[in-house]
Amino acid sequence: MPAKYKHGIIKNYKNNYWIIFLKCIGWILLGAAAGYAFFYFFRGFSISIVERFKFLQGLFGIRHYETGMQYARVVLMIFAGNIISTAAYFALGYLRMLIPAAILTGFLVTVLLFTGTVRNMQPAVPLEVLILMSAESFYRSIALSTGEHLQKNRPGIRKWVPAAGTIFIVLLLAAAAFYEVYQIFGYIF
Repeated sequence: MPAKYKHGIIKNYKNNYWIIFLKCIGWILLGAAAGYAFFYFFRGFSISIVERFKFLQGLFGIRHYETGMQYARVVLMIFAGNIISTAAYFALGYLRMLIPAAILTGFLVTVLLFTGTVRNMQPAVPLEVLILMSAESFYRSIALSTGEHLQKNRPGIRKWVPAAGTIFIVLLLAAAAFYEVYQIFGYIF
């Protein structure tokens, strides 16, 4: 039975953007918990798989900086990679693939983060990396949720949903990208 809200604005709570977004966050967290458990029990296997399939890191915006790379090339690589992957997340949301995409994202990002600490001989995930990956996962969650919301509500979509989603994605993407550039070079411009 559909939920009725004040003034009849929202007739079906399952199609509400915020419900879709909260479900997406929940699925990402579930995937992250599964990724942590997998890494905990299969540490050696996780490290060998990540070494073997390094291209997977590129799918989640993780790039390896090599000393001497030009500033413009690094900035372009960060922005282009994040824009392409975020557009792919939006498309996955539009194709109603929110649950598998969110679980897989949480799982792989967690395994990649913990594998990186072992490969780099660090005692824990550095705070700045954790902040960056959390921000990237957050705006990708917005992209997934916006895509699914548009698919579910095509005839009666309110124009503020895609507009607000796009604005938040662009702002968070730019902030995360500039933060990553700052981490690499120590300055933004």
